Amino acid sequence: MARILVLDTSTDSSEHLHVRKWLDPGDAVEVRLVCEGQTVPGPAGWDLAVHTGSALSIVDDAPFHPALFAFVRAAAAAGLPQFGICYGHQMLCRALVGPGAVRRCPGGAEAGWREVRFTSEGRALLGVGERITVFQFHFDEVVRLPSGARRIAWNDRARVQGFADRRRRVVGVQFHPEFDEEAGNAIFRDSAGLLARSGLDAAAVARGGPEGFRMADLLAAAMALAG
Repeated sequence: MARILVLDTSTDSSEHLHVRKWLDPGDAVEVRLVCEGQTVPGPAGWDLAVHTGSALSIVDDAPFHPALFAFVRAAAAAGLPQFGICYGHQMLCRALVGPGAVRRCPGGAEAGWREVRFTSEGRALLGVGERITVFQFHFDEVVRLPSGARRIAWNDRARVQGFADRRRRVVGVQFHPEFDEEAGNAIFRDSAGLLARSGLDAAAVARGGPEGFRMADLLAAAMALAG
């Protein structure tokens, strides 16, 4: 039985629900709703920490950042595996590198079911093929990795779609592997106004679904990789 801590930074406190459905029912899972002010615990006693996505921008300071950044650094020092998704991926890099690790996407938002390519190391580490199709919805990106970390995925919109840091036992992915076709397309439809302001049509974006991977496999691989 794995002891998993999910640090949910989503503004509506919904992200953990999408992550939890892929976890083994036998795992002991604890969720902290960070945006609601719930306390971020210490790293001791866990087998994996998952950092979720968020509608917040990583380039903006948030009230919970000091506590969350301190957790990331303490967990890295203690050897606790960490897996970051989208905002969580960006947050890991900002916590370990500083504000210069992230920026707003110069080409605007990336949204839709988009292809991501993996390096040979990424394919071997995460057990995926050269290309997968994943849910993307982000306005920011990582531009600088922690020292010693390696890029394991990319596409034509974001140079760092994934990274792995074996020394710190950290893995991050820019995309959202936790969203299946139904959940992902519902988010696109509900975000029609936001997408329109970015010059994107929700009906066009909400076509397709994930291909080439399973979230449960990625989580298991991330835990093994971080180890």
